[in-house]
Amino acid sequence: TRLRLGLEGSWRMELEKGRLTPRLELGIRHDGGDAETGTGVEAGGGLSWTDPGLGLELEITGRTLVSHEDDDLEDRGFSASVAYDPDPSSGLGPSLQLRQETGGRSKGGLDALFAPTLLEDRDTGGGTVGTWSMEAAWGLPVLGGRFTGSPHLGFGHSANSREWTLGWRVAPESSGARDVSFGLKAVRRESRGEAPRHAAGFEMSVRW
Repeated sequence: TRLRLGLEGSWRMELEKGRLTPRLELGIRHDGGDAETGTGVEAGGGLSWTDPGLGLELEITGRTLVSHEDDDLEDRGFSASVAYDPDPSSGLGPSLQLRQETGGRSKGGLDALFAPTLLEDRDTGGGTVGTWSMEAAWGLPVLGGRFTGSPHLGFGHSANSREWTLGWRVAPESSGARDVSFGLKAVRRESRGEAPRHAAGFEMSVRW
């Protein structure tokens, strides 16, 4: 049995230069069965600053398991990111994102609370694993300008592995386009003491 109750909220404040948005999340969970059992409380929050004129967005987020009846369980994560997009209202043109993460999942709102992964499997042992990643993309008009096609290149690095990604994604650009998006991605992953691994994937979503 899994019971969940969550609340999340945000407050947008207009500043002389940009927009500031603090967010808070709180979730209560009760687990029963053969995995972790008992009641726990998860909390999270974040602070983002955006300036559409400069095309910049700075964000800091964090989540933590405040308490649980099983005192041996720990789960917390923190992240910081910088994103550049000179035209946030459109998918066209260049975009760049840099991200630093430590520990487990640092954001996701109530989706993280309702994630099917067992809490024992999400135990980060104190949140000491750190990774950073970057992605650069360029949006181009496709299919008569109703959609945006974005080739993108990414790189991720942690203490024990490196990962390169190359892909192409297509998403609606105009209100007259159907809400269909899809993407292709190829990945090369190098882990310490192991042979490089390669993977390719395709993803498609349709909304109506």
